[in-house]
Amino acid sequence: MLQAVCVLFAAAAFDARPWLDDLRQLTSEISAHYANLDWAVEHRRMDLPKLREDTEARLRAATSEQEARAALQRFVDVFGDGHLTIEWPKPEAPSATPPASSLCARLGYRRPSSPGIDFSQVAGFTPLGAEPFPHGLLRLGRRTVGVLRIALFSEHSSPEVCEDILREMRLDTSAPCDSTCADSIDLASANRLTAEIDRRARELRTRGATTILVDITRNGGGSNWVEAPPRALSRVPLSEPRLAFLRHPHWTPQLEQKLKDVETDLQAGRGPRATLEEAAARLRRGISATREPCDRSGVWVTGKLGCAMLVSDVLFTDGLVAHAAPGAFAGLASRTTLFHPLLYAYTESADRLPLYVIVDRHTWSAAEYFAAILQDNRAAVVAGELTGGAGCGYTDGGIPAVLTNSGAKVRLPDCVRLRRDGSDEVAGVTPDLLVPWAEWESPFTKADKLVRALVREQAKLRKPGKQE
Repeated sequence: MLQAVCVLFAAAAFDARPWLDDLRQLTSEISAHYANLDWAVEHRRMDLPKLREDTEARLRAATSEQEARAALQRFVDVFGDGHLTIEWPKPEAPSATPPASSLCARLGYRRPSSPGIDFSQVAGFTPLGAEPFPHGLLRLGRRTVGVLRIALFSEHSSPEVCEDILREMRLDTSAPCDSTCADSIDLASANRLTAEIDRRARELRTRGATTILVDITRNGGGSNWVEAPPRALSRVPLSEPRLAFLRHPHWTPQLEQKLKDVETDLQAGRGPRATLEEAAARLRRGISATREPCDRSGVWVTGKLGCAMLVSDVLFTDGLVAHAAPGAFAGLASRTTLFHPLLYAYTESADRLPLYVIVDRHTWSAAEYFAAILQDNRAAVVAGELTGGAGCGYTDGGIPAVLTNSGAKVRLPDCVRLRRDGSDEVAGVTPDLLVPWAEWESPFTKADKLVRALVREQAKLRKPGKQE
C-alpha cells in the first residue's frame, strides 16, 4: 500500500509540461530541417500524427525524468536514421587523462578498433599484412580471392602514416598547428592511404588473386576521403548520383561559396566555359531555392508534407558534375568545387580485378556511400546484410538544435544522397548477395557463412562444363 502511494506521489510530483514543450520544439525542428522527412512520410509511410500523439501520451504518463527521456528517445529511434540523434547532457567531470603529447594524437589520429570478418579460422586463408589495411589470400575452390579490410574511411585512421608524414614534412611537432597545417597533414595522409590501398590491391593480384573482396563490415563511416578508395579500386569510372539539399538558409552560404569559385574562373576567362556557365546557372537557382519558405509543420497533424523541402537538380554528391577524370579542370579555382574527388591523388584504370564489397548492419554513413557508388555503377557485387541506414549526414557542421527544457542536443541531417534509382541512401544498401548472419554468431560462423555464400555464387557464374 505504501509503495503504491509513493508511486502515485511521484507521478503527481513530476511535471511533464516542460517535456511536452521539448517535444513540440523537436517536431518543429524536424519539420523545418530534417532532410529525410520526405523519405519517412512518402516511402516509409510513417504515421507522424500518431507518433506525436503516442509520444505525448507517454510523456503525460511519465513519473520521472528518465521515463520522459525514454519517451523522446523512442520518438527519435522510430525514424531509424543513423544520423538523426539526440544527445543528452552529461555532468562535466574533470579529465583523468593528460593531454596527448603527439601532434598526430592531438589532431585526432586514432587507429579504429572495430574488427571485420575473421578469416583466420577459415581453411585456405593466408594473411599477408596488417595495418593500415590488413589483407590476405583466400582459396575458394580453384579460385584465389584477395581480401582487403578497410575499417574506417578516414585519413585519421592511421597514426603511423601521420607520423611518417610529419617526418617527411619536417614539421616541428611541438609548435602550434593551425587549420592550414592540419589540412596539409590530412591531405598527405589521405593520399598515402589511397596509395596503400592501390599497392595492396596490386600485390594481391601479383600473388594470384582473380577477385578482390573488400571488407567494410563494422565500418562506421569516415570523412570525404571516402571519395578516393572506390576510384582506386574500380575497373570502371564512377559516376556520382545526385545530392539533395534543404530549402534552408543553412545551405545559402555553402552554395554562394561554390558560385564564387565558379565565377572566379568565368571572370578570368578560364574554361571549359560551357560547363562553368551551366554550373553557375544551377547554383544561382539553388541559392534562390534556399530562400524560399516551406512550412511543413502541419505534417504532425495531417500527415501531409505540404511543400517540397528538397532541391535535387543542382548538385551531385561530390560536386557539380557527375564525373571528371583525374587531372581534369587543372588550373581552375573551382576544380574541387566542380568535382571534389580531384582533391585526392588516385588513378582510374580498366585493368583492375573484379570486386566484392562485404557489408553488414554495422556498416554506416560514408561506408554506405562506398558500397552504394560501386553497386550503382555495377563496379562491384555487394554481399552481406542490409547496412545500417545513415546516408548523408551534416554539412558545414550541420544545423544546431538544443531542446530548451532538457538541454538535449538534436542532430538532424541536412542533405540526402540519392541512389541511381532515385531512392534515399538512408534506406540502407541492400546486398546483391544476402548472407543470413545473426548478431549472436561467432566470428568463425560468420566467416564460414560468407565463404559458403561466395562459393555458391561462384558456382552460379561458372560456365557449363567448367570445373573448379
